[in-house]
Amino acid sequence: MEMDGKLQPRQRRRRPLKRLIVLGAALILGLSLALGLGLGLGLKGSECDEKGDSTKPPPPPPPGGSTTAPPVPPTDPPGFCPPRSSVGDGPWNDFRLPRDTVAQHYDVDIEVPDLAGSTYSGEVRVRLALAAGRPPGPYLLVHIRGQTLTAQPLLEEVVGGARVAVAVADCFSWPGNEYLVVEAERPLEGGTGRDVVLTLRFSAPLVGTLVGFYSVAYVANRTTRYIAATDHEPTDARKSFPCLDEPDRKATFTVTLSYPADYSALSNMPPEENGTHGSGLKWTKFARSVPMSTYLVCFAMHQFIFVERISSRGVPLRVYVQPEQKVTAEFAANATQVIFDYFESYFGMNYSLPKLDQIAIPDFGTGAMENWGLITYRETNLLYDPSESSSFNQQRVAAVVAHELTHQWFGNIVTMAWWDDLWLNEGFASYFEFLGVQSFLPEWRMIDYIMIDDVMPVMGDDALTSSHAIIVNVTTPSEITAVFDSISYSKGASLLRMLSDWIGPGTFQRGCQNYLRRFHFTNAKTDDFWEAMAQESGQPVKEVMETWTRQMGLPLISLGGGGGAAAFSVEQRRFLLDPNADPQLPASPFRYTWHVPLRFYTNASNVQDFQMFNMTQPAVSLTPDPTPSWLKLNPDHVGFYRVNYSPQLWALLLQQLQDNHTVFSDGDRAGFIDDAFSLARAGLLPYETALNTTLYVRAEESLFPWDRVLGAVAYLRDMLADSPLYPLFQKYWRQQVKPITAKLTWKDEGEHLDKLLREQVLGLACRMGDEEALGNATNLFDVWKGGQSIAPNVRLLVYRYGMQQRSDDASWEFMLQSYLKSPLAQEKDKLLYGLASTHSVSQLARYLELLKNESVIRSQDVFTVLRYISLNPYGKTMAWDWTRLNWEYLVGRFGITDRNLGRLVQRISTSFNTELQLWQMESFFSLYPEAGAGASSRLQALETLRTNIAWVQQHEASVGDWLQEHA
Repeated sequence: MEMDGKLQPRQRRRRPLKRLIVLGAALILGLSLALGLGLGLGLKGSECDEKGDSTKPPPPPPPGGSTTAPPVPPTDPPGFCPPRSSVGDGPWNDFRLPRDTVAQHYDVDIEVPDLAGSTYSGEVRVRLALAAGRPPGPYLLVHIRGQTLTAQPLLEEVVGGARVAVAVADCFSWPGNEYLVVEAERPLEGGTGRDVVLTLRFSAPLVGTLVGFYSVAYVANRTTRYIAATDHEPTDARKSFPCLDEPDRKATFTVTLSYPADYSALSNMPPEENGTHGSGLKWTKFARSVPMSTYLVCFAMHQFIFVERISSRGVPLRVYVQPEQKVTAEFAANATQVIFDYFESYFGMNYSLPKLDQIAIPDFGTGAMENWGLITYRETNLLYDPSESSSFNQQRVAAVVAHELTHQWFGNIVTMAWWDDLWLNEGFASYFEFLGVQSFLPEWRMIDYIMIDDVMPVMGDDALTSSHAIIVNVTTPSEITAVFDSISYSKGASLLRMLSDWIGPGTFQRGCQNYLRRFHFTNAKTDDFWEAMAQESGQPVKEVMETWTRQMGLPLISLGGGGGAAAFSVEQRRFLLDPNADPQLPASPFRYTWHVPLRFYTNASNVQDFQMFNMTQPAVSLTPDPTPSWLKLNPDHVGFYRVNYSPQLWALLLQQLQDNHTVFSDGDRAGFIDDAFSLARAGLLPYETALNTTLYVRAEESLFPWDRVLGAVAYLRDMLADSPLYPLFQKYWRQQVKPITAKLTWKDEGEHLDKLLREQVLGLACRMGDEEALGNATNLFDVWKGGQSIAPNVRLLVYRYGMQQRSDDASWEFMLQSYLKSPLAQEKDKLLYGLASTHSVSQLARYLELLKNESVIRSQDVFTVLRYISLNPYGKTMAWDWTRLNWEYLVGRFGITDRNLGRLVQRISTSFNTELQLWQMESFFSLYPEAGAGASSRLQALETLRTNIAWVQQHEASVGDWLQEHA
């Protein structure tokens, strides 16, 4: 699965120019301190001057967009197998299914008479193998959520090939663990050749959610149409049909779909039979699948067409899209063909199914889902229009396609045994997506891009005491969905990159191949992967890597010496952003020490040396030959650790940056900047030293260091935005970014990485108030309003800063109508950001109210819009207040187990840094203590806010002194 939550903050590292809160927001949103939420507002006056009639009602919604109805509360079976609130002891009290019951095969029949209707019906026949030696008992358990049984369960015992009916004595649903419990009239015996077949008939909601099996509307050629599809990971297959919904309960599936005659159907496997019911509904029976987990089962009913490529081995690779969007499928189809062939070669194993389909769903809750043979996507992650989409959009499509293709091996062929090892799926897909795209378009340098996309950003998350180990115990659906986070994805990818570098890429590849062969069509644990790597490499892989996967956090490597010394001393400690945090909490089995693979080079030799820093050693000594004046540790930031140098070494390295920065690679320069500002934030390095790493950037022309500069600038900007120092801060960065913006200009030309860099540095110039940059953005905005198209790679800047500069009702209304009319999801996303950039409070208030209008703002985009509004200095408090006032609405609409809802507060509060905001957050969490999938995210939000408050108190003055000297 590709996390939407993972992507959004990294897609746009753009935050507001100032933290300016408008008093008028209190009146427009109707807030009251009497709510007990502690709603705080600052002051802003002159920028609130409105033009035009801001009181007119919003336009009637067009026929486009999602028409998903308000959520239908889950309905447990009322007539057959009704729920019980209290039951005695039994297997249903265990969150995990009994280990002695294994699903062998499912026949799943789904009937949808009307895709615009509110319900569908189905029947499941599951054959269960009961283990020999099973304790005699009459009970069978399957997962179920939200379905209504329409008949009494039927039970048959299979003995020697013959089926014998077994009466059902009782049945009930147990909502606490989402079980349906079926009690046979006599004990069911286990053993070879003794299976049971359970038949369940049901109906279920088709609308009101983006998980399970659901239908949404879209508009094509001014006609409202519908598509129905599934999204099952991690625990939502049970919402579509009753099943044993755990990843190690693999089985084969035969799916039969019945649907209106003007639709077509897809599932994991190719069609095997087709026909028509007497009612006029078509039906399609799909071929029996390979053994797979329930979360990978997928089916869809659609009116799309496909673009096809054929793999080198003859496998049909199809991308399904709306007919008028055919051109937008071509790039994904081309990427799929190349990357698919690359992975078959790299993994040394053929893809397992006879076909691979990919389809874009108009309203989809996650980024993408790797269903075996039928991958589902959010439109922004699959459809690319070369005349309308940006280079970032193009790279995003290629990366997500590669991510989901990786899963066809890591996740589908070999599946983690339980969700505590989720990283075996997501960390691997997050790593191999870069290798996959590298094979497709090597000039994009995706092997280097992983540094700024995964490695460095997740280090910030992992430096919090509220982080978690990669391998983490999970025992509820909320806990399971919560671990679909940056630790499982980005840290997992980072550790695989480090492991590959340590044992060698060829050895790593062969280890992956051995692992896939050994656990083909079964389940595995992390130890199984370590064993495969150890057998191939001869290295103590488990001993080393467990220090990285079974404890949270990362080490800080401190390096002493330099200036002609014969040896450099190296020490390690845990790196935490909060200097006051206890480095031994929470408890770790390794007491926060690591086996650290160290690589380094020196000014006297650019040949990399290697040394393992054993966790049992208090320190190690590096003795390069010949003796150098400086040593660079962790080339290209391959190791997952921070590096701090002695003051003498920092001075030498910074002088080298000033004299000739190209001595260091792009990755090394990015690493200097990222390490230095992280260390300064943690109180381990003077801010003067960190800021000195940016003195040379007037000569920097590479995307990778500039990306980390922007990360550093973003945090400082958020902390200083209300400070008298902010104009000095802006002045310094205007002068530092001027040379690169002058070179790149606003012309959308050059190589791929140049286009990505142009968008970043022009955005920085606009944020820092550069009059020329803002003037260009505003002029192009007016040109766009006049009917001319804007180059795709500067379009987002024009929408954001043109709207910011104009902020009149006519411009906002024009952008809203452009959003409603645009057929391309990537363009819609840019326009959503533009709408959120206005400095008009009344327009922002109207925007917030549109979040409840699903014919305007799709469910998939609600949290994105709130995030965009929170990045606006005028909207930050409005987004926060609206979220608190509408929390019950959001929980009712999305559910407390929704991971994006769980992370919402964290995402909109990253710039908070006052005691008032801390009190508001604590009060809100106290008022709504049930966190669901957001439990860890709440802790991270609170920890970040507290460290931000401490930063202002401890570092504002020193940063100000440096700015006074250099601005």
